[in-house]
Amino acid sequence: MTAQHDSDKRFSLYYRDGYAVLEVYPCENKEQKVYAEDILNRMKILGIPLVRMMKLEEIIERSDGVTELLTEWPAGGHLAPAIQIRVNEDRMSAEAFVEPPRTGGGRVTLEQFNAALDRHKLRFGIKRDAISDCIEKERYSEWFRIAEGRPPVHGQGGKVRYLFNLDRGKPFRELPFGRIDLKELNFIDYKEKDCELAVLEPAIEPQDGKDLYDDIVAAKPAGDGESLNAGTGCEIRENKVFALENGNVRLDRGVVIVEPVVTVNNVDYETGNLSFEGSVIVKGHVADGFEIRASGDIQIGKSVGRVRIIAGRNLILQSGINGDKEGHLETGGDLYARFVESCFVDTKGSVFVSGALLNSTVKIGGDLLLEGGRCEIVGGLTVVRGWVKCRKIGSLYEAKTTVVAGVDPEQLDSFHSLLRELAKLREQQDNLDKQLHHFEKLCSQKEATGLTFRQRDQAAESVREAEYKVGEKLKEINHMRRELHPDEKSFVLAEDMIYLGSKVSFGLLDFIPRQRGASKTILQSKEGKIRETGYNPAQIPEEIRKALPSGE
Repeated sequence: MTAQHDSDKRFSLYYRDGYAVLEVYPCENKEQKVYAEDILNRMKILGIPLVRMMKLEEIIERSDGVTELLTEWPAGGHLAPAIQIRVNEDRMSAEAFVEPPRTGGGRVTLEQFNAALDRHKLRFGIKRDAISDCIEKERYSEWFRIAEGRPPVHGQGGKVRYLFNLDRGKPFRELPFGRIDLKELNFIDYKEKDCELAVLEPAIEPQDGKDLYDDIVAAKPAGDGESLNAGTGCEIRENKVFALENGNVRLDRGVVIVEPVVTVNNVDYETGNLSFEGSVIVKGHVADGFEIRASGDIQIGKSVGRVRIIAGRNLILQSGINGDKEGHLETGGDLYARFVESCFVDTKGSVFVSGALLNSTVKIGGDLLLEGGRCEIVGGLTVVRGWVKCRKIGSLYEAKTTVVAGVDPEQLDSFHSLLRELAKLREQQDNLDKQLHHFEKLCSQKEATGLTFRQRDQAAESVREAEYKVGEKLKEINHMRRELHPDEKSFVLAEDMIYLGSKVSFGLLDFIPRQRGASKTILQSKEGKIRETGYNPAQIPEEIRKALPSGE
């Protein structure tokens, strides 16, 4: 904002540093001529003590625009621009705010800024260019940076800079509308022999700083720093890690390793089953009846069927699997597939499917996300420790579909195993009760012998043992029942429909849709009950939005 002096373009009369000052400008014609009376009238309006007429006429005679002191005028100070300064708590920066002058107050001056800086005892890092800019452009009513300290440079021990991808938690590329492109994955970071993989950067020496009061700000000394660690397939040369062979580079608990990568066109009778300490890429298909085991990642280009695939880390099926009830997938990490049908899946991580999950038994230690195509779960049993997001659960034909969320699949298996054991014990107990009843009936007859009585006593002892076993098994079941309390952060989000014939459970709590099914719904386990809320893409609850990929 630019402030105007008390000026009519012929002269300026204003306050400066305790004085009234006058500037008379050259006139180009008689109409612009300044008269002493004009200045005296203006002085009366502003309350400036009067001066001799002769002095005014001498200044008018010169009309050179030079600033002339007229008289002392301390009362005019309230008209001058006021400067406010605020200093940050860390004493490393300060800002200034200039209130515009009133009529006759004059523009802000360097002397005013210097006085304000002195009042605040600011001595270091003054931004003189910013002050000059404010004076020249008359920048009023806005905060601007007037001083900056010199921050300390804290010491830092040598740090390792890795020259490969460390963040492979979400390796897929997302297409529009949240779909997943399974064709572009980067689990395997392939490096060639002699490639530089990591470098130990030099330590940073500490350098003290200064605050605005010219006081020293001490820098922290350097710590011990990091160290280079080279494992399998690597070596350290001149504070750098180099690959000794071609392969997949990764960081394993702080150690850089290069593991070999096997690439084959197909897995069939020409290759036989594959078992490999490293990662495997199959460009084509895996024939029915064959098996792949790898300690690292496995990536397969075409659809697979009745196969057994076990990956120590992640498994990527770029097309999918139709196991015909004989397919078997196990992963220590995540599973990515276009579709999964008629197979058994056991994954310690999460599962990402861009199509459908059909008639399969699936155990997931993480979350389940279906995005892109049909996005439906139809048939079978799906147990997910975390959350589920899909479009549909079940089908119009009421296919029996069970989804369990919020519990560890292994714990749920153990619970159902205990229930089966209890059922067998109770069946044995019923048979022993029948035997005891039979011997008691024989003992009531006159021709009963000592052998009969002994058989009755043995049967009674067996019944007592069976009762004890049943009681102990019930204790185990009740303890496991308490352990199966579902995680309240878990949820099941169905964007379209949960059909009749489907069951969604959170631990041992069941939700069974009635009448026409549940449309556009979010299910959660809250305070021992299943809570159902409507699904609106524009108003997803914050706790669920944060859990979904990219905070959808």
